[in-house]
Amino acid sequence: MSNPATRIARLRLTRRACLGMLAAAAIAMTMAPERASAARAPDAPLVAAFTRELLTLDNFNSTSRDNEIISLLIDDALFYIDPQTKQPVPLIAASYAMPDPLTLDVTIRDDVTFHDGRPVEAADVAYTFQTLLKPGNTALKAGAFALWLASVETVSDKVVRFHMKQPNPLALHSLSTAGRVVPRGTYDDPDAPGGINAQAQANRMIGAGPYRVVSFLPGRELVIERYDGYRSDSPKGAPSVARMQFRIIPDPATQAAEVMAGGVHWTYGLPTDIVEEVASTGRAQAMSSPSMRIGYLIPDAAGRAGEHALRDPRVREALSLAIDRDLIVKQLVRGGGKPAYTPCLPAQFGCPQDVPQPHYDPARAKALLAEAGYASGLRLDLWASREKEPLEAVVEMWRSVGVNANLRLVKSPAMNKARDENSLNLYFENNGSVGIADVGAILPGQFGRGAPSDWHHDEALYPLVEGLLQTTDAQERLALARSAITRINEQTYWIPLYEFTQNFLLAPDLEYVQSDDGMPRLFLARWRQ
Repeated sequence: MSNPATRIARLRLTRRACLGMLAAAAIAMTMAPERASAARAPDAPLVAAFTRELLTLDNFNSTSRDNEIISLLIDDALFYIDPQTKQPVPLIAASYAMPDPLTLDVTIRDDVTFHDGRPVEAADVAYTFQTLLKPGNTALKAGAFALWLASVETVSDKVVRFHMKQPNPLALHSLSTAGRVVPRGTYDDPDAPGGINAQAQANRMIGAGPYRVVSFLPGRELVIERYDGYRSDSPKGAPSVARMQFRIIPDPATQAAEVMAGGVHWTYGLPTDIVEEVASTGRAQAMSSPSMRIGYLIPDAAGRAGEHALRDPRVREALSLAIDRDLIVKQLVRGGGKPAYTPCLPAQFGCPQDVPQPHYDPARAKALLAEAGYASGLRLDLWASREKEPLEAVVEMWRSVGVNANLRLVKSPAMNKARDENSLNLYFENNGSVGIADVGAILPGQFGRGAPSDWHHDEALYPLVEGLLQTTDAQERLALARSAITRINEQTYWIPLYEFTQNFLLAPDLEYVQSDDGMPRLFLARWRQ
């Protein structure tokens, strides 16, 4: 049996050669002849590319990163996550106060308007969240607010009051990342169930952000332009680029070729091999950054899929110890990727790294498998909808300790269906915490009672993770997080793998700064003069 490192190195070389050939072929077909460049006008249009189809403009009805990028451009929320401090600052809000732990009063600025010219008032804010809380609202993000928000009311034409079900340390974060504001009446439809049409802004968006929608062809193209009524003292700043076009280009090599040819000026999420290949030509800028997105495996510790080997904590620990995360990151992930050893990231509040961690130890892995009764080997299926090459590396590493795993790559809906029907017992997942640098943005949603990824059913763990969103006391939250993470690692309820890299290709004359919270803020882009 050959060394896993050798096989992984071969995997990388094969992958790089294939991607390199694809990129070279695409470049040869589409690249225009190089010519002397002239300084672009400051308000020249910018063309960006997404890999996945953009099917809605309404961020309440999507959980994709692409929609979050668009929402930051065309929407404003009450608060905004400052990319430097990672903390919420007022945006539509002028100020806020908490008269008691369950009440949040937000005063609205008097100089904010929607793209149709109407002023944003407290009644619009109240309507937005009252609608989300209505029974039967099918918006994808409605449930997230219903978890902590009891009711919303106006106090005056400029003050709105939020009543919380329990103290929520991430209330301002939630109102920053998902709490955009819409005009009164936006979702009202007497012919829709419950009088609410959650799809009312899928194709026609009236927001309050720095850009307004010009045209939208779902799955194909979005065009936005700078909104002249946007205030210059916004925490987002005054946008420089006058117009942006978003194209859907599924193939990463074609995206890279378009950047080199000048047809696309900004794209993200490309494989590291392609980014490095393009960077070597000098015809585009390459950038890699941390993403605050973690990839991990979830084993069925609770036995939701019946009795099987993964119910034994020794087997789960063996699988984790058999993985050389450093090698996977170095050979395959690269860029801004980092090994992960906890169910959260070091940049997040409450994510200690001085807890038991599953560092690479194949000898110990073999011993644990033998102790659990699998000295002669173990067979299992690993389900996934992405990350083929890194997971192939994991499978190779497991094979070296006697675990024969079958990697089942399927579409995300198929995997989610198998998960929800308890038809699998080990799968790959990833989570970006919505760019929030706090463990409360990941642990309760992943390990809380009844969560889709609750595959542990540990009564001792539930109060620890759920308590993270039930107190605002920082020291108490730190203690809860440490206890929860220690238990998760000791029981191997998760097998953390790595923090994703986030790779960008930019036009040579585009200035763009990426925050390490992983959230692209394209309104900060500008042309180099």
